[in-house]
Amino acid sequence: MAEHDLFEAVSECRICGTGDLFPVLDLGRQPLANALMAPGSPPASAYPLATVGCRGCSVLQLSGTVDPRAMFDEYLYLSSYSSSMVRAMQRLAAETTQEYNLCADDLVVEVASNDGYLLRHYREFGVPVLGIEPAANVAAIAQTAGINTLVEYFTPQVASDLRSSGVRARVLHANNVLAHVPDIHGFVDAIHILLADDGVAVIETPYLVDLIDHCLFETIYHEHVFYYPLQGLARLFAQHGMTIQDCRHLDVHGGSLRVTFTNGQEAQPARGVTATLAEEARRGLNSEQAYSGFLAEVTASRQEIVQQLSHLKASGQSLAGYGAAAKATVLLNFTEIDVNTIDYVVDKNPAKQGRIIPGTGIPVLAVEHLREDPPDVLAVLIWNLAAEVREQMDWFTAAGGKLIVPLEDRRSLD
Repeated sequence: MAEHDLFEAVSECRICGTGDLFPVLDLGRQPLANALMAPGSPPASAYPLATVGCRGCSVLQLSGTVDPRAMFDEYLYLSSYSSSMVRAMQRLAAETTQEYNLCADDLVVEVASNDGYLLRHYREFGVPVLGIEPAANVAAIAQTAGINTLVEYFTPQVASDLRSSGVRARVLHANNVLAHVPDIHGFVDAIHILLADDGVAVIETPYLVDLIDHCLFETIYHEHVFYYPLQGLARLFAQHGMTIQDCRHLDVHGGSLRVTFTNGQEAQPARGVTATLAEEARRGLNSEQAYSGFLAEVTASRQEIVQQLSHLKASGQSLAGYGAAAKATVLLNFTEIDVNTIDYVVDKNPAKQGRIIPGTGIPVLAVEHLREDPPDVLAVLIWNLAAEVREQMDWFTAAGGKLIVPLEDRRSLD
């Protein structure tokens, strides 16, 4: 498929349909963030990466989208390689099982179920599960682990076929996928179709307010089409006959919302829903003014990280990175930091090892390489897992290595 066929610019809000959009942040042309390359590959294709705000529903979104098949038919991100994420999902499964009295007669469905990192815990509690995952390579890992997984993109047709065969979800999880789907109305319609009459949809997605307040600009990449406030989520689901039941603010990914929805209009929203909507209205997220401080902070952050890493390199210290995540690809390409500054990046995921971070020339190696060729300084590029990395790297700092988390002081993230 030709590059120009992969990218489609938009002129109307994908949520509410208004054409009243305003530019927010332009990160330039960038490669696909998770498209790590084999050594010797031709230069990665780059696509515009810019965001626009909507005066109608306040949802921040990309000004254009890349065909999802180019990003998700094969996927390198595996959720189970984060021990903190696995522990969080174990707690979620336990809490949800107890709250809704789930048993062997119920069914838990996860859309974009990855390698079974969540559903395996429900199975341990004796609750039947079904994963729906478009990346065949990732779904195969879940299937090997005994997690029933359907290899499909989640569409109204897929949901209708499942429903016709008697499949209904008592609980439907959609963790960190709602941002990824250009045809978001089709996706939410599919949730509505598959959810049982007494079911609940548990949606987890990065929160727009945290992106602004913590300047999480490198979480903007082509996979993430949308950056939601609660008011945007409420409007989206209401268009498909669903109502907010509750919302909870989480620290994951720098700040996320976990929102529960039910079919119909009878749910009485919890007090936190009303308070969050009121605070968003006060901030005026549907205007350029809401982003003025964010844009200034992006400029300052870019300057800071370039100066910090360039100074370390110029002083003669060797520098490596930890975490070949999508956010690392965006950060490195936006700051134009490449293999001339960072010698290599390590990652726990074997699927990423032996590849190259696109646009940078930086090789990705196994974490064990740090013991074989330890750098003077290790820069943690996955700030959201900084505590987990520090624990793993106790031996590195004990041996005299310096571990840094770029922009940590500026963001004050735990």
